[in-house]
Amino acid sequence: MARILVVDDTPMMVKLVTLTLANAGHEVRGAEDGVQGVAVAKEWRPELIIMDVMMPEMDGYEATRRIRAYPPTALTPIVVITGQDTLDEKISAFQAGADDYMTKPFEPLELLARMEVHLKRARAAAGVIEALATKPAKAAGYTIACFSLRGGSGVSTLASSLAVALAQIWSRPCLLLDLVLAGGHAALLMNVPSKVTWADLARIEPADYDPVFVEQHLIAHASGVRVLSAPVRVQDADLVAAEHVTGVLNLVQAFYDYIVADLPHDFRDTTLAVLDRATMILMPFAPDLASVRSAAAALEVFHALDYPAEQLRLILNWTFPKYGLPQAEIEKALKHKVDLVVPYDKDHLVRAINRGEPVTSGAADNPLGSALEDYAFAITRDVVTSSAPDTPSEAWRRVTQRAGKTLSPKKG
Repeated sequence: MARILVVDDTPMMVKLVTLTLANAGHEVRGAEDGVQGVAVAKEWRPELIIMDVMMPEMDGYEATRRIRAYPPTALTPIVVITGQDTLDEKISAFQAGADDYMTKPFEPLELLARMEVHLKRARAAAGVIEALATKPAKAAGYTIACFSLRGGSGVSTLASSLAVALAQIWSRPCLLLDLVLAGGHAALLMNVPSKVTWADLARIEPADYDPVFVEQHLIAHASGVRVLSAPVRVQDADLVAAEHVTGVLNLVQAFYDYIVADLPHDFRDTTLAVLDRATMILMPFAPDLASVRSAAAALEVFHALDYPAEQLRLILNWTFPKYGLPQAEIEKALKHKVDLVVPYDKDHLVRAINRGEPVTSGAADNPLGSALEDYAFAITRDVVTSSAPDTPSEAWRRVTQRAGKTLSPKKG
């Protein structure tokens, strides 16, 4: 049984939906417009909301946005049911924060089936949040910043792929922060919904943040990674300031073993808030003159900021098949060794982007995925342990087998 709120200005529709849900054993309340729906949601705290769109006083989109902006109901599943069946209407519903969309008339059994899926997910997320609230804090997590001054260098692909690889290898809490605030695509690359984002966090004073509140704004990925998405609307990027980023980092670094940040191609204050706290900075770049010049400019800034040289790792990303500058010449020009050469693998990369499946997902059975999975293991192995985990993951077995490592399980 669950508490369900039905928001619709048509009494007959409220009655029909209420009857369907009550017969299935649910407790139901109705609201006749968006204003009343928001008020009841805040007061009653339903476990799921069924929302109409066309209503007086306040439409369903605005009601959904307000329910999402209220921390206690930020993760409450919302199913929009409306007579409008256009692509624009569907997109508007999801942009407002809806979890699902159905058109009238609907089949009661389909509604119940969809509700059951959303209720299971919400209860699972609530379990994670409850566990987090009682989990003792630990030493600061290992924070990896992915950064480049030049677009198209593969920063977002690197960040999402490493996050998935770390979660799969070590089976430990891993967080992906999308700080490309104007047009970030981490949620798209991971195929997770952006129903709560940095913009929602930014509407609250950082002094009021706590672990449970921040956790409510993270979206779970099947790999075990949790994602804090960039704002859906570009105009909301300016809502997020350095103090919001610092406030989040102060909390998540105490609960997540690995934090991977996807950063924009500039040194704005939100970028520096992460770079200043990073354990390691990974800078991908292509083997062309413009990319090498951008890498040199970034290294100059890092030196001026007094970042330790060993903290900076250069990633040579072969974004085209041939005719790139030789690695030796690049290293000589930059006065810095390349830490990883990422192979050219256009087919797997394009398929991964279009499907929202990072190349390291699952078995990572492709050259690009294997290379990034091996690198994730290499840069974190000594941080975790010098011996095998008690229960090695499939990803751990893959990377150690490829590396020819023979590690013993941990003792006692």
